[in-house]
Amino acid sequence: MSHSLLPVRRWFGAAVVAAAFCGAAGAADVELLPGGLLTPTTKEQTQPGQFKKPGPWRIGVSFGGVGNTWIVQMIQEMRHAAAQDKNIGEFIFVEANWQAAKQVADVEDLLTKKVDVLIIGPISSAIGAPLVEKAAKTGIPVVVFGAFGKAMPSTVEMMGAGEVFGRQGGEFLRKELNGKGNLWAFRGVAGVEEETLRYNGFRKSIEGSAMKVTKEVFGDWNYAKSKQLCENLVLSGDAVDGIWFSGAEMTRACIDVFKETGKPLVPMTGEGNNGFLRTWKATGVKSVAPQFTPGLGAAVVRASAALLAGKPLYRAYFSSPPPITQADLDKFYRPDLNDAYWLPSTLPEAKLKDMFRR
Repeated sequence: MSHSLLPVRRWFGAAVVAAAFCGAAGAADVELLPGGLLTPTTKEQTQPGQFKKPGPWRIGVSFGGVGNTWIVQMIQEMRHAAAQDKNIGEFIFVEANWQAAKQVADVEDLLTKKVDVLIIGPISSAIGAPLVEKAAKTGIPVVVFGAFGKAMPSTVEMMGAGEVFGRQGGEFLRKELNGKGNLWAFRGVAGVEEETLRYNGFRKSIEGSAMKVTKEVFGDWNYAKSKQLCENLVLSGDAVDGIWFSGAEMTRACIDVFKETGKPLVPMTGEGNNGFLRTWKATGVKSVAPQFTPGLGAAVVRASAALLAGKPLYRAYFSSPPPITQADLDKFYRPDLNDAYWLPSTLPEAKLKDMFRR
């Protein structure tokens, strides 16, 4: 969210299921993301042929909003995946600017256009559940960008980050600071359920320790706003031993503030964003970077095409790769690409170099 950012409730459940699922017939044969980036979190599958229909298909996407480079890249990964499938005749993407009324109108318009499948990234479960139910009643499959479980009557859902993201950062700070010290917490967009999940994962990871969150602000996963907030905190003189961030744009902003004011860097959590990795390498700040792949955009498109081709899928998937550490920073950092690149990506190398050339 930095960027990464993104919204939705229960957007990401934390269960990651064992490799036993890989042996199941049918759904296990469909690769939605490579390299173990996506793991089924249930044994339940759709039925073979349940949504099968001849192409060309019209795919409709309703997303909660844009506003950061992670989402921009995720959309590019969606579009690229759609362009690679000759059976997808039309790909319609609309975003609601984080406005509930607009997302409702967007979905109604997509249904009027007779889309063959609906992909939806709801602003929240309260907004999304009735929209998913309405779409499902038309008989089309609904692929949800999130991890809502039974709260959302989806055909297939998939996501990543959430509490796992927050926990990975919190565990790093707990270990780095030996379980004690004052922390600042930079949260994302207030009211967005993905933000709440990340924060909850962080708070749970420091329970029982002598670590105390002394300052908590909402930086909206935004560099400019977070830089001002960090300047205010530094000027306040509030002692800090480590900082947890819900997204790497906010981390970069605070590192810049510390450098500009001459304040010694403290451990700060980051994210799998090339701009952050560049800053991490240049400053030597102690950090860890949870990964939230924009390749999920390609995965939901591939899932939609698989359903329309009559292939069975698991009903829920989750992406939770291990975080990037100091030891493997050089393996992930791309000095030849610019700061807007998020990883890991499904885009081909030539397209990455074209889109993110420095």
